[in-house]
Amino acid sequence: MTRAFTSEIRPRIQHYLSRFERLHDPGPFEYKWTHHHNGGRHPTHIVFGCMVHGNEHGSLPAIIRLMEALSDGSLQFGGQVTVFIGNPEAALENARYLEADLNRVFLNTGHTRHEDRRAQAIMPILDSADVFIDFHQTILETAQPFYIFPWQHSGWQWARAIRGTDVWVTRDPSITFSSGSKCSDEYVADRGCPGITLELSQKGFDDQADALCWATLVETLRLADETATGPSVSDLAGRKPELAFFQTTFAQRFDHPELALRPGLVNFQRVRAGDTVHAEGTEVLTVPDDGAILFPKYPDRDGPSAIEPWPKEIYRLVTPLKAHPKDLWGDGK
Repeated sequence: MTRAFTSEIRPRIQHYLSRFERLHDPGPFEYKWTHHHNGGRHPTHIVFGCMVHGNEHGSLPAIIRLMEALSDGSLQFGGQVTVFIGNPEAALENARYLEADLNRVFLNTGHTRHEDRRAQAIMPILDSADVFIDFHQTILETAQPFYIFPWQHSGWQWARAIRGTDVWVTRDPSITFSSGSKCSDEYVADRGCPGITLELSQKGFDDQADALCWATLVETLRLADETATGPSVSDLAGRKPELAFFQTTFAQRFDHPELALRPGLVNFQRVRAGDTVHAEGTEVLTVPDDGAILFPKYPDRDGPSAIEPWPKEIYRLVTPLKAHPKDLWGDGK
C-alpha cells in the first residue's frame, strides 16, 4: 500500500463508507453494504453496482449523493432502487480484490474465498433487478468512457436511452468473458434482464467519473419512471443516436517476459493497421487492423523482464462491427 494512498485516498474512502453506513437501509436484502429505496408508485427495480473491483472507487461519491438525495427528497423516484458496494474491504487495501476477482465469481464456484462469499451475498439483489448497471473504471487512462458487456437486445435499448457514452464494446452473448467464470452483467443477462457495465474513467476519484456516474444514475431513474406509465424504453432509445459498436478482434498474447509496449498507450487510443506499439529495443508488435487499443498492460519489470505474475495479454484490439449486433446475434439473451 503506497504512502499516498494511505495518507490521502484511504481516509476519503473511509469517509464515504461512513456516510453510507449512517444512512443505509438494506430493505429486503441481507447484504450489509446495500441501500434500498422504494418510491411506492411502480414496481420497476433498478440496481446499481459500485466498487465490484475495490480500487475502482470513482463511482462512490455519486452513489452516496444518490442515497442522500433519495432520502431527503431532493430527488424523487417512484420505483425501487438498490445500490450496493461490492468490495469495500479491497478498496481499503487499494486492491482490485483480496482473494479472487469478484467480477468473475457470480456463480457457484464451490470456494469459500472472500469474493466467492460476497458474490453469493449480492446475487439475491441481482435476482430481483429489472435493470442493472455496474460502474467500473479502467486501470490506465481511457480516451473516452465506454460500455462493455455482451450483446443483449434489452441492454442495448437501455444503454442507448441512457446514453452514458456513445461507444459499446460488445460480443456474441454465447461467448463468456472468461472461461469458467461469470461477471455480474452476465449473471443478470442470464435472467433475461438488462445487465450493463459502464467504464467511467481511469480508476480512482475523478471529476469526470463522478459527473458521468451521477448523470447516469439520474437519467436511469428518470427513464424508469417515464417507462412505468408512458412510452417503452425502445421508443425512448429510438429518439437517441445509435451507439458505435466495437468488438475484440485481436489479443496480443504475453508470450514471454521481454514483451513491452511503448510508453503512454491508453484505452481507446485509435490505431491503424500496421502501426507499431512496442517499446524501443523490444520485439516488434504490429497492430493487425484499424481500431482502438484496449487494456494495455505495463507490468513491473526487473531489467528487461516482467515480474511474475505475468498478464495473459499485453493489449487487446477492438474494431468496429461490420453490421449491427442484432443482425449478427439476434436478440441475445
